[in-house]
Amino acid sequence: MRKNKDLAAFYNSVYRRGEKKHYTKLLFGEKARLPIDEAEVRKAVKWQGKSVLDVGCGTGLMAALAARSGAKKVVGIDFSRDGIRQARRTYAAPNLEYRTEDVKNHRGRYDIVMSLGTLEHMDKPLAALKLFKKHLNPGGSIIITSPNWTNPRGYILQTLRFLFDAPITLADLHYLTPIEFAGWAKALNLKLVWKTFDFEWAQGTKLIKDFSHRLPNVLSDMGLRRKEKAIKNFMLWIKSHVLTLRHDSKWSGATGLYIFGMNPVRGRGHGLRRS
Repeated sequence: MRKNKDLAAFYNSVYRRGEKKHYTKLLFGEKARLPIDEAEVRKAVKWQGKSVLDVGCGTGLMAALAARSGAKKVVGIDFSRDGIRQARRTYAAPNLEYRTEDVKNHRGRYDIVMSLGTLEHMDKPLAALKLFKKHLNPGGSIIITSPNWTNPRGYILQTLRFLFDAPITLADLHYLTPIEFAGWAKALNLKLVWKTFDFEWAQGTKLIKDFSHRLPNVLSDMGLRRKEKAIKNFMLWIKSHVLTLRHDSKWSGATGLYIFGMNPVRGRGHGLRRS
């Protein structure tokens, strides 16, 4: 079974190659300048005067956005030296610092501890959240984004994973939904507000683009024939059936945004729901 430490080489290779070359343009909204996760988090929080720790900051974009949005101090940490090296080259500000560091070894307390798209890669997500909580100032908040699987995209890929042990993602160790986060909020004795977003990836045109690339690769990684004709027919069925139905419940976006706290940050965002 893979563990978080096994992903270090993977991420170093991604950062050396360049994230935009590795990840598809699906990470971005139509004509958007920011990846969707960062755009949603930036507008959901009032950053002015806050101290911020970004765990798993990668190449540093979200930490830099927090610094530019008025945070008084932002520290981005990551175990990838390649990611931190690129972050330092790309972003610089008096209130911004990047460190090659494991959060287990970090010292300090903050108003906001955030970790975008990382919890699903950690060996023990609840243990990680407990560690994040220890770094909070009184009244502080933990902000998490994570892929959400309670939608047509998730149902299809999880069926392949559970029934056929299909390698549906390259780096995920866990496949999370609002159900897990609601349970963790109780275990942490913290309140939770949350929303999901990016419905097009979950059951729209992005789903079609994603599956057109992903499904042949999944079958190939399973040692099966690529079955181009079968995949083509399946994609036609998704277009004519899945995409014509409504899947816009609060659960259905491809990504979840979760804010934990004694009094969770509501900020300028909208649509966040309490658990």
